[in-house]
Amino acid sequence: MKHNVAIAFLGICFVVGGFVRAEAQGGANPKIGFMDLQRTLSETKVGKGAKRRLEATKKKKQNELNRKQKSLQSAASELEKQRMMLKPAVLQKRERALQEKYVKLQETYMTLQQSLVAQEAELVKEIFGKAAPVIKKVAKQKGFTVILDKTAILWADSKFDITKSVNGQLNK
Repeated sequence: MKHNVAIAFLGICFVVGGFVRAEAQGGANPKIGFMDLQRTLSETKVGKGAKRRLEATKKKKQNELNRKQKSLQSAASELEKQRMMLKPAVLQKRERALQEKYVKLQETYMTLQQSLVAQEAELVKEIFGKAAPVIKKVAKQKGFTVILDKTAILWADSKFDITKSVNGQLNK
């Protein structure tokens, strides 16, 4: 999820960058605010809905992976039981087939992981698409020229935090 926060942070920088340049060129001193995007992801309707969809997908893919792993374990167990009775050529053929199933299971795992990462990135992009105009609106209302993600800040006074305002508007 930290990877997604970084993506969202970059998006925020691009969204607010336009009006920051305009304000800075006008000679105004920049006023920097921040928000906690993790809280936005976990506290808003949009974020909770996205998390539910992602968790449902994760569960479905994990169940698929578990089924394949159980099938592989069953085949390995069966081969062990028959090992002493099989001719060397047949045993070698079955071991090779079992090894191929294992490799295929590993490939499936990697594919599922990549798919989940891509889906997570899409969900963050979707959430950010809905949050960006609200962030910009709140920032302008409060006179901020820059809004950063909380994870990019070592310390800041809480009076510069717009998370609650943004989340409140996103939950309407």
